Amino acid sequence: MGFTFHIGELRVFFPYDTIYPEQYRYMCELKRALDAKGNSVLEMPTGTGKTVTLFSLITSYQWAHPELGRLVYCTRTVPEMSKAVEELRKVIDFRVEVLAKELDAGSEAPKGLAAGHILAVGLSARRNMCVHPEVSKEGDRERVDEMCRQLTAPWTREKKTASCVHFEKYESALGQQSQLLDTGIYTIEDLRVKGMDKEYGWCPYYAARRLIQASSVVVLNYQYVLDPKVSLASSLGGAPSLPGGKMRAGGLSSIEPSIVVFDEAHNIDDVCIESLSVKLNRQRLDQSSGNLTRLGNEIERVKKEDASRLQEEYKRLVQGLRQAGQIDEAMADQLQSPVLPEDLVSEAIPGNIRRAEHFIALLRRIVNFCRRYLHVERAQCEGPLSICHKLEEDAEVDSKSLKFCHERLRSLLNTLQVSNLEEFTPITKVADFVTLLGTYSQGFTIIVDPYPEAQGIYDPTLILRCLDASIAIRPVLKRYQSVVLTSGTISPLEMYPKILGMSNVVATESFSITMERKCLCPLIVTHGPDQVPISSRFSLREEF
Repeated sequence: MGFTFHIGELRVFFPYDTIYPEQYRYMCELKRALDAKGNSVLEMPTGTGKTVTLFSLITSYQWAHPELGRLVYCTRTVPEMSKAVEELRKVIDFRVEVLAKELDAGSEAPKGLAAGHILAVGLSARRNMCVHPEVSKEGDRERVDEMCRQLTAPWTREKKTASCVHFEKYESALGQQSQLLDTGIYTIEDLRVKGMDKEYGWCPYYAARRLIQASSVVVLNYQYVLDPKVSLASSLGGAPSLPGGKMRAGGLSSIEPSIVVFDEAHNIDDVCIESLSVKLNRQRLDQSSGNLTRLGNEIERVKKEDASRLQEEYKRLVQGLRQAGQIDEAMADQLQSPVLPEDLVSEAIPGNIRRAEHFIALLRRIVNFCRRYLHVERAQCEGPLSICHKLEEDAEVDSKSLKFCHERLRSLLNTLQVSNLEEFTPITKVADFVTLLGTYSQGFTIIVDPYPEAQGIYDPTLILRCLDASIAIRPVLKRYQSVVLTSGTISPLEMYPKILGMSNVVATESFSITMERKCLCPLIVTHGPDQVPISSRFSLREEF
């Protein structure tokens, strides 16, 4: 099953007996973009084997060019992710089989790469990967995250009041070996099985985050690449392999020869905009005030019981922002800045918010200003500079301090050893809001809508809305050698490079399905497997 063929000088390993004409043309255009180290926008109808086409061409390209970095394959849902990893497994298994037969026959193959094996992993949220007997029973994502942090926070582990045996085994495994797994293709379920296995037993979530540094292929959700609040950019950079086929244990390269693929990319502009937008309402602002009261009380308690903690934090803040941001691995992924990495300020935090109590007072003034700003009867819209000026005038908040709010809150929560971060989501959202407000003067607008749900239901909402999708994807386009946007419906093709600010677009092509083969089978389905008539009524949507 499967065959190999050449596109120019590139040998392609394809795991099926036949290849459709549109698949071959798709590969040719994709190879042209990779050869030119450029970007591409490719459309091919659903059902034509787009996923296996991508994996066959790109993994073959990686095999022929060992200096090439990893493939970062982004999709939207966990089922799509699992399906993609299974297709990748077929491609790599076929390549390994072919190369093994050639070696047995005595033909030459590149040294060190002859086996054709790679390391590839899928990564999702804790809720989908956790194997802890109690935490994994929770269905709510935020609840799972909170329980995980309570078990893995460094101060919790030091006190030995509670712990996660899987996280402890993960930490222990890191100390004993440089790499948790050998080469192989691992879906989310595969990693969960390893986590429940007595031989391994480590946490699948943290193991996957570690393994991506050594992986040739990573399959994950859009958000891990586009949303700065959950970005894994620092782990996805660099080349995974060293000459000779040995896996790189970690580390980043100044050059990023990696390839990023966004599958089902027809809504990527919406994803980019949402990743940099923040919404506040009266309920969230009231909860923020409660958060500030709680933090204020905690600061007073720590002053009495362990004042050195706050003093050490103050010293770090005086030294500079980068030193102040040192957060334990178990907390870092939940405390990332809403600002894009290249826009993070590298100067020291202003003196007026270095003291914890001064920072709490500033946040309180900001929350009170937002409350007053929400008192409107008609929808209104303003730019970031206008709001910053009003904050300076009405709340006596220096606009320079706004861009530091998230990093300062992050440092404070870490210093106070807060594990249940979800409780402080409201004030974190406020900090995200003003941090974005103080960082970006263009590409954003502030909207106040007094009736967001329906006319007559007064529930004013304050929205910081990103208007420019290119802002979120800009770091990806700058950092990686090639970015591929692909989908079954991504027309008009010429529009996406413009709205995303993509330059060096080498290939822009739409491939139609070949109708000569029997590719359509019309069916009329009237009953389900239980013989109940199928209905499209909204009231019965849960039944089918």
